[in-house]
Amino acid sequence: MQEKLSSPDWMLAGFDTRRGLFQFARVSRQTYAGSAFLDHRIQPRPAEVMTAGIDDVDVAIARLDARPAACIFHTAFCASTLLASCLDHPSNTLVLREPLILSRLADWYRKASPEDRNRPDSLQQRVFRLLDRRYAAEAVLVKPSNYANVLIPAYLDQSVSATARRCVLLSNGLRSLLISVLKKADEARDRMPGFTAAVLSDTDYQQRVDLPHIDSLDLLQQSVVFWHCQRYHFQVISRVFGPEQVLPVSTDSFMARPRETLVEISHFLQLGLNSDQLTETVQSGAFQQHSKTGDQYGPEQKHAESDEITGRYAAEIQSAMDWARPLLNVLPPQAMNPEEDPLS
Repeated sequence: MQEKLSSPDWMLAGFDTRRGLFQFARVSRQTYAGSAFLDHRIQPRPAEVMTAGIDDVDVAIARLDARPAACIFHTAFCASTLLASCLDHPSNTLVLREPLILSRLADWYRKASPEDRNRPDSLQQRVFRLLDRRYAAEAVLVKPSNYANVLIPAYLDQSVSATARRCVLLSNGLRSLLISVLKKADEARDRMPGFTAAVLSDTDYQQRVDLPHIDSLDLLQQSVVFWHCQRYHFQVISRVFGPEQVLPVSTDSFMARPRETLVEISHFLQLGLNSDQLTETVQSGAFQQHSKTGDQYGPEQKHAESDEITGRYAAEIQSAMDWARPLLNVLPPQAMNPEEDPLS
């Protein structure tokens, strides 16, 4: 049991707080490399499961000598999966893209009492430590769904970790977000109301702006709120935890200067990737591929798609930008890095 619990071959898949149990699914190193998302889209689907109690889990955690995993938190529709894929280099890094366990943990966290959240042996700290498990000397990098952004303060809390955890905060500008939403309009219509309601519950944003009921807004107006609320959350996180733990990154800088951005992120997150590896990634590797399908899909195709969407929906995009102006005047969005225009 302890040998299994110490291995990432047994991926944490669920928990039962009432019974004090954790559920694990049998995977392989190839599962992590080949799955764009570690949720219902995982490939291949695990066929073997295991259950362990809190005592066994705590013993396994106590024996871990691995340093904490790094994280990429993001505002969605911002090339976060592409970024994570560019940093995925087996034998150097183990990248976990959107493990479902963190979305489930976010649901628990939003409903939990402050007492349950703040215990040193809280559920979230056990989950975080189980995500630290690695193969050999690989550095672990986790890219949660943005639905799990509510967990960022707990993840970065230095009082419960001997080694300070670090993360990247990735976001695009508002106009880019609207274009990305329009590219995936069917998916966005299904997901946007629930995701927006979730992120609105994570901060005091609604107390700071005069916001209509979310159900009265159209897709692009909901997208404005979705983006603005998360950018506000990231500003608070950056201010509270500071540059030693948090590296804000704009999607624009990543797309314009991919190698330099990847080098900076690798250094900050202590991933150990060298410049030659990352140059190859940009020139002929993951940066030139569709992050979800693996098909050839370089920057030229991305720009052409964006230009087509911008031309087709110019009036709708401008209307949403105009609608956003009062919100942005009340809570001005800060740039993710000095050269970013938050409205771009």
